[in-house]
This record gives sequence, structure tokens and C-alpha cells, in this order.
Amino acid sequence: MVDFNESKDSYKRTIEESLNFSGKGLDFFVEVKAKILKKISTQRLPHIEKPRILDIGCGHGYLHGHLPSIQFEVVGVEVAADVLELARESNPDVSYISYDGNTLPFQPQSFDIAIAICVMHHVPPAQWNSFLEEMKRVVKAEGMVIIFEHNPYNPLTRSVVANNILDRDAVLLRPSDLEKRMIQSGFGVAKSRFFLFTPFASSFFRWVDKILGWCPLGAQYYTIATR
Repeated sequence: MVDFNESKDSYKRTIEESLNFSGKGLDFFVEVKAKILKKISTQRLPHIEKPRILDIGCGHGYLHGHLPSIQFEVVGVEVAADVLELARESNPDVSYISYDGNTLPFQPQSFDIAIAICVMHHVPPAQWNSFLEEMKRVVKAEGMVIIFEHNPYNPLTRSVVANNILDRDAVLLRPSDLEKRMIQSGFGVAKSRFFLFTPFASSFFRWVDKILGWCPLGAQYYTIATR
């Protein structure tokens, strides 16, 4: 497996080198995901004023600057302890905890939402179901699990992953396989949407993402399942 402690100082640069063709930096792609999370939270948990979110494999915490503490209570867990130190420096309002990659250090039903952003493709396939079961364990009744992943149906995405040293251990998941595994792990209905059909930030192209979410050609996808 990739040791992200070794790349803690070069991680962002390495990612952005692989994204040079798009003309966008990592912050653009992170912000797109943050907006998706905010929208899902507002639509599906309107009765919760400040949802508690667990970010599994949170890395440097780049996402958390886009999730204001006034709107969300964010907790991040990460196996790369050195990376967590950098996350704490950048996001002092977020609680960061190191964990072993197997058992989440929380009581059952502790969070409204659990997320994993481009993490599962680094998890050995034999552990995918147990990874999902742990996510389910720590989410409250009627809470949600949201998995963001690279889309293996997109040839450009596959090329980027194949040429990124940080993804040398990556095994991409098909959304249909992820949905099936979520159901096997005891979730309710699981549904996927595709996004990032273009690397443009304007409202028009974000609207394009919205209307084409059913089409399996976006660079990435997210799958939502309820507990």
C-alpha cells in the first residue's frame, strides 16, 4: 500500500501535476465535492441544524476548509499520522484522530454522515465489505454514508490514475459493484451519481453536471446509502 506519510509534503504537487491537462488545481475539485456534500446534507437532513460528519481517510483535510464549523461538526480520521499533523495546522476547528485503518475509534451511531473521498480504491478489495460495515456502524439511524470514487468507465480518469504514483496500489470500483456491496453490508437503497463531466467552474457547467448525473461518463461518481 502507498505510505502517505512519505508524500505528506509533496502530495498536493503530485496530484496537481497529474491534473495539469485540466487547467485546474486540486482546490477546484475539492470545492466541487464540498458543494455536493452541502447540497445532500441540506436536502436529506433538513431537520439537523449542524450535522456531525466523519471524514474517513481525510488526509491533509483540504475539504474541511470548505465545510465551515458554523454549519458542520467535522471529525477526520487518517492512518497516516504525519499527515494529520498538517491537517491540524490548517484546520484548528476540526477534530483529527489517527486510526488503524480497520476499526473506527467511535461508538456506534456517533455521526449523521460518514464520507470517504477517493479512499476505497486504496483499500485492499478483500477489505471493502468490512470497510463499509464499519462506516455503517458509526452512522446514526437514518444517517447517510457517501463514497466518492474515480469512475473506471471514464478513459481519461483511468489514464490519470495509471500515471499517478500515489495511485500505484489503486483498484477502481465500478459504481454498480459499490452499490451491491453497500446493500450486502446492510445499508438501505444505494444510489450513484456521476459528476465532473468538465473541469469548468461556471454555473452553466455545474448545471450540466446536475442534468447528466445519470450518465456514466463523468470523471468521478458518488454513491449514497442510508443506514
